[in-house]
Amino acid sequence: MKTAQIIIIGVLAALAIIFGIVWLNAAKENKVLQKTNDDLQALYESSTATIGEIQESLQSMDQDLSGQLFTQGEIPGTSPVDRREQIISSIANMRDQIEADKNKIAKLEAQLASSRTQLRGVQQMVDRLKASLEEKESIMTELQDRMGILNETIEEERRQSQVIIAEREQTIAEREQALIDAERAANTIYYVVGTRSQLLEQDVIDRKGGILGIGRVTTVAGDIDMNKFDQINLSDDDQITFKATKKGYSILSNHIATTYSVEKVEGEYVLTITDKENFRKQKFLVIELL
Repeated sequence: MKTAQIIIIGVLAALAIIFGIVWLNAAKENKVLQKTNDDLQALYESSTATIGEIQESLQSMDQDLSGQLFTQGEIPGTSPVDRREQIISSIANMRDQIEADKNKIAKLEAQLASSRTQLRGVQQMVDRLKASLEEKESIMTELQDRMGILNETIEEERRQSQVIIAEREQTIAEREQALIDAERAANTIYYVVGTRSQLLEQDVIDRKGGILGIGRVTTVAGDIDMNKFDQINLSDDDQITFKATKKGYSILSNHIATTYSVEKVEGEYVLTITDKENFRKQKFLVIELL
């Protein structure tokens, strides 16, 4: 009887020990599972937050790309240079954002590496984000190609502008030169000085009219050889000097007497043009030495 009681007590004690061990192991496993669940929950929340940030970034890029790539025509008030600079700035900003998003995805994938089974849905979202980023990079390439076209357009417009500017400058220069030439031509006076016989010999003057040589009139020839004349330009000078003679001189051309003056200076006559505007109306000055 006592032996049976002892056996029963021993069995109960053993069972108590076994149940205690099992309970302790179960408690430990429960704590591990709880910690795993907590870690997974934290990872899930962190992952969804990161995914939300990347999605928001992608939406922002979509809007920017829509404005940069698909806008038809030029924006009023902007030039191709402005357009090019705007695209360059947008590309730089979006590439920076893509690199930042890639870094976030790489970090997120590293965190998901040990829990792919439990958070498979999150990984699928990450894969879609990666595909979207690749698409954006492809669009970046298209934008850069467009920028190359813009560069060609700008260069062509620059060349055309240079041609137009050069043509305008040439036209202006030609007009200015034409005005200068016209002014100089207007101010150019042709003159000749000589005795009557010299002037007749050079066919500068004619002797017409009169009877038997009496009453003939000396006039400037109608057909004048300009090579027989010297010239002066009133823009540069307003005086003509010729030698003085005992009998003096005579102005045979039709110059108004009030447009000039003549003085004798040290054995020479100095004709000074005092009214250039009216004096130059008669281009040929003929002075006969008497």
